[in-house]
Amino acid sequence: MYASRMLRLSAFFVINLAWASVAQAQQPAPAASAPASNAMPSVSGTNQPSASPAFLLHEALQLLQQKQLDAALAKVNAAIQLDPQNVDGYGIRGGIYASQKQWDKAGQDYQRIIQLDANNGQAKFNLSEILFLQKKYDSARPGFVALEQDRDLKDLATYKVFLCDLFAGHEDVAAKELTSMDQVGSGASVYFGKAAWALVHKKPEEARGWLASAASIYSPNKFKLYSSSLYELGYLPLPPQ
Repeated sequence: MYASRMLRLSAFFVINLAWASVAQAQQPAPAASAPASNAMPSVSGTNQPSASPAFLLHEALQLLQQKQLDAALAKVNAAIQLDPQNVDGYGIRGGIYASQKQWDKAGQDYQRIIQLDANNGQAKFNLSEILFLQKKYDSARPGFVALEQDRDLKDLATYKVFLCDLFAGHEDVAAKELTSMDQVGSGASVYFGKAAWALVHKKPEEARGWLASAASIYSPNKFKLYSSSLYELGYLPLPPQ
């Protein structure tokens, strides 16, 4: 449910996964009338005590789109204060903390989600992701392995297990995993796994080919989801041809 919503709409990095979950989960915020232009609705003057957690999270999403992280965080904190059981609030806040590299705080929020929803695969994924982003590949790996049987996350988890082994220098293991992904086929992990292998082995043109194939097959959101690790670690973007 929550994990699948996040997976369908997720974009770049865990903070975007959090934004997407709430954007999908919530009804449109109340408004007196539609704005005449395409400008984003104002978020000023909405600190009324009567504001609901859903409305505060809607405002937080608007502020995040404007890259106003501190203001967004204040809105999320207010929503959580009103509703301490709000899984979406912890998801957004964990994403904000992760984007700021406040890893411990992000981890605490993802752990809180799991306390509220023990089957929340996305929170479990993000716990491993924040270890991955700190280049603690061997520590991140078990969490991704545990998600390889998750209905929504299994292909992405398999890809991340491979990346953990590849970037940790376990090349023999990574090579076998890449062969296995290729034999199973049909998943984005094959294209991005081959691109990652080529990038690590300094074969940018080969990587470019795999990435071009992936871009022609998968949606922009899915492309960003799988390629985000390569951006974070500096392998992308590729230089112009």
